[in-house]
Amino acid sequence: MQISTQCMPQFSGGPVQFMTYDDMEYKRGDGWFLSYTKIAGIIVVFIIGVIAAGFLGWYINSLPKKKPYEILDLQNDGIDDTDDVDESISPFIRPLKYRLELTPIIDMNGPSRLIGHVYIDFQVNDTISLNKLSLNVKNITVTSYKLSLLDLEENKKPLRKRRRRGITDVINNANQGNDTTSVSHTMYSIENDVVISLRENETMVYDENVTNSLENRSSVEEANVSLSNYALVSDTDKIDDSNVDAIIQFGSVPPAVSPGNASSQIQITQYDIDVDKEVHTIHLGSRIQQGIYLLEVKYDLLIDEHIFFIGSYNSSGEGKWLMGTRLKESGARCLFPVFDDTVNKSVISVSVARPKEMTVLSNMPLRTLRDTSDNSMVVDTFDDSLPISPHNLAFVMGHIKAMNTTIVGDTEVVATFWCESNRSSDEIYLFDKLDSIVVNLIDVFLTSYPYPKLDIVSLPPGIDENMGNPGLIALKQSLFYTSKKSPHVTKANALKVLISLVGQQWLDEFMNVNRTDAWISESLLVYIQHVIVQQIDSSLDLSDSFIADVQLHVMEIDGYSISRPFHENANYHLWQSLNYEHAKGACLIRMLHGAIGDTDFRNGYKKLITRWKHNNTDVTDFMNILAEEAMELPSGVSLEDTMNSWISQGGYPFITVVRNYEEESAIIYQEQFALDRPFESISKFWHIPLSYTNNNGNWSSPATIWFPPEPKITLDGIGSNESWVLFNVNKTGFYRVHYDETNWMLLKLALAENHELFPPETRVSLVDDVFSLAEIGLMKYGTAFEFIKYMQMKERHYLPWGAFMRHMFKLNRLLYETPVFTDFQEFIARFVSPLYSEVGSKLEEGSALTMTAVKLACAFEHSQCLDWSKNVSEEVDSNLQETVPSYIRDTFYCTIARYGTRREWNYFMERIKLTEDEEEKKRLLSSFACFQTPWILQFILNDILHEERFEEDEMSVILNAFSQNPAAAQVAFRFVRANWQEIAQRFLGSYKVLKSFVLSMMNGLTTEQDLQDLQMFRQNNYESMKGTRYAAALVEANGNFETTWLKHSLPQIESMLKEETQRFASP
Repeated sequence: MQISTQCMPQFSGGPVQFMTYDDMEYKRGDGWFLSYTKIAGIIVVFIIGVIAAGFLGWYINSLPKKKPYEILDLQNDGIDDTDDVDESISPFIRPLKYRLELTPIIDMNGPSRLIGHVYIDFQVNDTISLNKLSLNVKNITVTSYKLSLLDLEENKKPLRKRRRRGITDVINNANQGNDTTSVSHTMYSIENDVVISLRENETMVYDENVTNSLENRSSVEEANVSLSNYALVSDTDKIDDSNVDAIIQFGSVPPAVSPGNASSQIQITQYDIDVDKEVHTIHLGSRIQQGIYLLEVKYDLLIDEHIFFIGSYNSSGEGKWLMGTRLKESGARCLFPVFDDTVNKSVISVSVARPKEMTVLSNMPLRTLRDTSDNSMVVDTFDDSLPISPHNLAFVMGHIKAMNTTIVGDTEVVATFWCESNRSSDEIYLFDKLDSIVVNLIDVFLTSYPYPKLDIVSLPPGIDENMGNPGLIALKQSLFYTSKKSPHVTKANALKVLISLVGQQWLDEFMNVNRTDAWISESLLVYIQHVIVQQIDSSLDLSDSFIADVQLHVMEIDGYSISRPFHENANYHLWQSLNYEHAKGACLIRMLHGAIGDTDFRNGYKKLITRWKHNNTDVTDFMNILAEEAMELPSGVSLEDTMNSWISQGGYPFITVVRNYEEESAIIYQEQFALDRPFESISKFWHIPLSYTNNNGNWSSPATIWFPPEPKITLDGIGSNESWVLFNVNKTGFYRVHYDETNWMLLKLALAENHELFPPETRVSLVDDVFSLAEIGLMKYGTAFEFIKYMQMKERHYLPWGAFMRHMFKLNRLLYETPVFTDFQEFIARFVSPLYSEVGSKLEEGSALTMTAVKLACAFEHSQCLDWSKNVSEEVDSNLQETVPSYIRDTFYCTIARYGTRREWNYFMERIKLTEDEEEKKRLLSSFACFQTPWILQFILNDILHEERFEEDEMSVILNAFSQNPAAAQVAFRFVRANWQEIAQRFLGSYKVLKSFVLSMMNGLTTEQDLQDLQMFRQNNYESMKGTRYAAALVEANGNFETTWLKHSLPQIESMLKEETQRFASP
């Protein structure tokens, strides 16, 4: 290689001099040159870019962000952070007894109020002194506080035996006109007879190990008061109605003295009110030490619908009414100041002042009654309760009379039915069933009825809810007056409700007011009421109605990838109703019952009741106790781990059984069932108690195996290659089942040959599974309809038809805007026609099968059903309730509305104005969404938003029905997005209504553009959707399902209906 010297630098002597050649050419090579000017320019541009990027980042960051609902909306919306969960505001205070003196002042034409006076005996357990006390108080105006130390040294001596005193003694004492209370009380003790007298007629009981003098006790011993013994009972005979007039006419008894002697009064310097935390803090002039104190509080409050119900029995102007407490939702803090009403259980004594013509009932039997000092009212004082949660305190007051009494079971407990008239109890269906209910519940819990009496009261027609508290039950009037001639469906509903309310008498005392683990008791009641209803009245033919009434509904709600686990820290301001969680809990308890066996299950609940009576328990205690009883679990199977796999994660699995017919084995897979992600595998696994059988198996004792939380297992010896195999016998498990094609064919042939070979519970499981699997693309719809073809002429049990109806209603909504909608309606109407012809006219008998047949026929426009609705609407006006049974009236209203315009709309509005029965009004309101005319649907939503026509619970009834009707859901989808800011402002804090607005859009999304619009709506309104974000996520998940279904499954339906139309049209 030659290098030219012309291009090289030249050196001469000293310094290096760079010599250039005149005709040298500069060409761009691998490098580049920057001048100082360019460098400065680049630096300036870089600085400007950094500044611009900062502003851009700030701007983007200020925009609303779409949060991933899988992470945020599911976990946090409607659930308190751990730091926000109610903590004990008085951790060193133990309330022993509340003595309440209440005077309700009722004004049916204006605001009502209550004047209250509460004495609280409480114990200080702190090792250091306290200078303040905190109580839970909400919307109560306190007029005075007074604090004293109880003097326990004064009369510390054994209890004297006293002669039992009768009514005559009470009357004689009343005549003496003493300045002290005329009726003395005898203390009862469960554990011992050691007592310390607080006053002449009232004593406090100590445990046996603290009978030494106060001076010799340790601080711990001094604090050890037996709460179960801290109660009073009357030593007079129980007072019945025949004695009331006799006692009153002998003159009034002076008001009772303040409970307890006080050795010294403690100064209260001031008190603070924290409205947001619902806490009153009392600051003391001196510190208080360990001991027992008396706090006296006088207060008054306005009576509102959240604390009390008030309803009129008639509209004739006679003024007969009933009022009562509803503290289970609001908490006792709304009725009286209370120490930690979320955790503590205490003895409660209540006195209520009433007009003389009225009756007051409370949790415990009546102890005494006396005239007030001005002889204008009567004060009823009730026996002290056993230790109960304050929110379980209840009383009713009004114009009611005892209808009849009965003895409960083999006990001496008297149950009394109360109503506003002298109606004969011979007409009341539930009166004769109460004894059987109690006997069956005693058999379930293996313990006796826990309270000394039971009152069952008929509520006024304007109250559309049932309320159960210890010793006191209030029933909706429609249920209370269910007669022996009522339709089967009506009697079954009344029976289930009363079973649940009576069952609460055993289970209410396990949970605190937070009810974060309430599903342990509430879910058991949901399950039990369906189990024993058939045993109480076999004529109702309700074998395992749980599947149709509860489990299918829960599986539909829980069938999305975003389903949440049970709430550990539920915010009860956001979650007004946990019925869904209780229903899912019932499904898990039913599965657990089947897995561990009946004997172990009953013994476990008996031990739970016995061990935690009058205390709080939780899921851990529940599982530990059942594990102690479940002795037959396989090695390596932990009951706690099994249930935690269901409690700690949302959703449920479906298993796929792939058989090897030559080896008589099968590989079983599990994965989550998810409607909105049908073609994805979600890595969630459960401990699944599998039950299975074959054509040679025993339905009552199926084989069982535990499927660990793994993707698959292998099972040998499941049956010959000619035999079908069936898993999840009687659908006791909370999962679905898919089989290989051959096994589905074997099951189909067996059903066609003799469907009654399979129990109804198993047949409903198969019908539900085939259509659910078709929804996620694992089975063709043509195959699913072929599988259930036997039903048209052979199936006459309501359970399989109930599952069929649920899925057909869903398909009807999906196909609403497709070209095959009319063909599908005609297809289902033909399928249902034989059943409707057989049972559709038996409305008075009113079986569950009749109800299902009528609902199906009317929804799919069967000509006979439409003619029936038209004829009834033309012939009947004021006598509608006598012509159309209540259980089918909502179907009748909806059918009329579906074809209605302005005339029918005016008819509905007029009927609502004239209807005082809240239950009937809600039937009318729920039919609003059945209208198909857009202007009517738009008017309804505008009316809810801008007018004051409806109460909040009535608004929710209307909105909840919108999602079940495609035309209404589509109108709601547009309306809610366009008016959300106004909706959020108008109903700020009313999370029930806000959620109902959001959920009204469900089933209103049918296109990809609809999904994009919803996502933008959520993004732009994220902050204002607090408390409704999870509801919006559910709407989006359902939208994903619908759009995916229309892409992949609609062609199947079109093809099937085309073949069916051709077949039907051919001669």
